[in-house]
Amino acid sequence: MTQEKMRKVISASVAAATLLLVILLGFLVYQGIRGAVLDKRIAKLETEIAVLEEQLETGEKDVAFYESEAYLKWAIEELKALKGQR
Repeated sequence: MTQEKMRKVISASVAAATLLLVILLGFLVYQGIRGAVLDKRIAKLETEIAVLEEQLETGEKDVAFYESEAYLKWAIEELKALKGQR
């Protein structure tokens, strides 16, 4: 190989390696950003799940209260009072 051909091959190799390095670094940055976004989304969903679970527990307590005998007695008294006001 002549000196000129060798220089062209080396230049092409350096350009290809540089392009590959830039692509790989871009991919790593993309993966880092994507991971951070997914972590935020997971944290937000876990918070929402906790809120919904708390509401579910409260709802079960509310249902138990509304089905209780004390609530029924109170509701009957309120109904009698409302009918008495007419």
